[in-house]
Amino acid sequence: MILDSTFLVDVLRGDEDVAGRVEELDERGAPFVSSVTVMELWEGIHLADSTDAERAAVEALLSDLHEFSFDRECAMTAGRINADLVSAGTPVDETDVMIAATALVHDQPVVTRKVDHFERVDGLDVVTY
Repeated sequence: MILDSTFLVDVLRGDEDVAGRVEELDERGAPFVSSVTVMELWEGIHLADSTDAERAAVEALLSDLHEFSFDRECAMTAGRINADLVSAGTPVDETDVMIAATALVHDQPVVTRKVDHFERVDGLDVVTY
């Protein structure tokens, strides 16, 4: 499973809706993130002018996760997905397209609260909480 930034932010906030999903993920072993999600989280930390403790919490959370790099195959897949969505008049955030492409390339579902964005991507398995 690839964890979207919405899920990870909810984990950091102690959101009760993610508690059950975290237990399920723990049973399956360490989940994955896209390198794009790492960028989103780190960008958020800097935009929010976070404390050292908040930055350390993000670093600790990320250290427990495996990471898929956004490589050329992911980029080409994302380009196709984005073109399809724009042509259909249903675009989504480009970072979500990049995460979706990473999931498709690595044959993984995406765990997210942004179901409406990720469901637009053909062939992508979306898990919500």
